Amino acid sequence: MGEHVRVLIVDDSALVRRALREILGSDPDIQIIGEAANGKEALALAEELRPDLITMDVRMPVMDGVETTEQLMAYRPTPILVITASLNRYDVDISFKMLGAGALEVMEKPNMADREALERVRRELVQRVKFLARVRVVTHLRGRRRNNATDSTPIARLALPPLYGQAASLAPAPARPVAPPASPPVVPTKPAKASGPAKVALQPAKPKTRRAVVPFPLVVIGASTGGPRVVQRILMGLPKDFPAALVVVQHIAEGFSAGMVEWLSDTCELPTKLALDGSQLAQGLVWVAPDGHDLAIQRGGYLHLTNQQFLLHRPSPSVDVTMQTAAEVFGPRTIGVLLTGMGRDGAIGMQQIHQAGGYTIAQNEATCTIYGMPRAAVEAGATHEVLAPDDIILALQRRISST
Repeated sequence: MGEHVRVLIVDDSALVRRALREILGSDPDIQIIGEAANGKEALALAEELRPDLITMDVRMPVMDGVETTEQLMAYRPTPILVITASLNRYDVDISFKMLGAGALEVMEKPNMADREALERVRRELVQRVKFLARVRVVTHLRGRRRNNATDSTPIARLALPPLYGQAASLAPAPARPVAPPASPPVVPTKPAKASGPAKVALQPAKPKTRRAVVPFPLVVIGASTGGPRVVQRILMGLPKDFPAALVVVQHIAEGFSAGMVEWLSDTCELPTKLALDGSQLAQGLVWVAPDGHDLAIQRGGYLHLTNQQFLLHRPSPSVDVTMQTAAEVFGPRTIGVLLTGMGRDGAIGMQQIHQAGGYTIAQNEATCTIYGMPRAAVEAGATHEVLAPDDIILALQRRISST
């Protein structure tokens, strides 16, 4: 029993709770330990049952998903998987606010009428729950600040043991000079033999030597689990006249990249758009790669979207693809930033930027939800700096001002 993933289901719909109970309960390694119909019930049950993971609805009576997530992460930090019934702007906006409050990932509720899609969602949901339940989460103080500003006392505040610690990733870091290192020499390598698109994630190719002159630097930010909140923090720290183009490649569930764009647009000064095939990079403009497509940078700063279904061994959008093609076009004026996430996506791309004379930054382990992608880049010797999010902001500003 100790090896079971203990799950608390939170949803105001009895039908949805039953569906999730059946889907998750079909796996022998998952145990449903309780159900709640609203956020207030969820706080009480989380304190009583101590689940390994909570599936959380967005719209609920009494206390919605945002406030519930804030209170849980302030007083009973627990991995939270947001499950929303709709991809409309209102529900997606709330979902991303929940990610900002400390939830780990977001998925759409399964369609019980589509049996083929239901089986696909079942496998994905079970996999996500097992993986996220192992993530170490930390305390976020937003819920405490909310309580200090009101007279209400949440259920989860009563008789709690000591907290697990505070979240370093969102605590303001003391400003300190971050001097950009000297650009490393390009390491001569033998050209790799062409063997199909799958080689892109196996061995970095030598950057092209003939490049068009680019009028501004390009920052490519790659992230996965835990990334939206850190991406938001970094973009919020950059001025609206930031003199570089930016591209964000975020691994996210199908259908949610457009919602992430709207969420970032509402909270950041930099204009943010969902990338389209043929879009063009511009200073002070953020392009976000759409889910299910790889985003390549072409000569002239144009964006090209591809959908290579046969490359099933890696996520899409691929951080590697964007970073590699960026290095080929922008060369030493490319800056790669690799944030929290599982796996190795981005390590090859960071190597390519490094070899092209660009600048590479990885998020440090202490502030990562999952130190997988940054670790791979660090171990590959592909990073100039390993920094906390607030220091990444400073490093970007200093690097851009020197180019």
